[in-house]
Amino acid sequence: MKIDEFINSIRNFDKQLNVYQYPKSLWITYNSRTFVKVPFNAKTIFDCRINDELEELPDGIKITVSNKINKFLRTPIKDRFPEKKFRLRWIDDSDGGKNYLDNEGGAWTVEWGTRARTFTESELEQLKDDNPSLAPAIDTMKELVEVKNND
Repeated sequence: MKIDEFINSIRNFDKQLNVYQYPKSLWITYNSRTFVKVPFNAKTIFDCRINDELEELPDGIKITVSNKINKFLRTPIKDRFPEKKFRLRWIDDSDGGKNYLDNEGGAWTVEWGTRARTFTESELEQLKDDNPSLAPAIDTMKELVEVKNND
């Protein structure tokens, strides 16, 4: 289970549950109180930090969250992280606006900012395999898309 799948599965289970993503761990809360911290590199439940002071935590929540954490921990660490996304940066506008190449619909177009298509690393590799003469240009234009976590 990838990190983003884990977060969504917890958040979608109960309105009082939430997950906050920090640089090295996930903090699971119930009624805004943290009850377990799961490091990204955790291999067993013993690597997690559990707050045993939350007496009001319902058994159903405990069981479900425990099952989801165990499923997350069974996922190899390298497979937990979402695949990085990239855009293909083209020439900026005269006013400094960023332009990106987009090939939705089979034709190459130029899109501005966030409207442009994002590519995964594997999609870019396939694009380079399909168009070997463009491979150096694709490598040069590739720009990592910053993912913002609003929590």
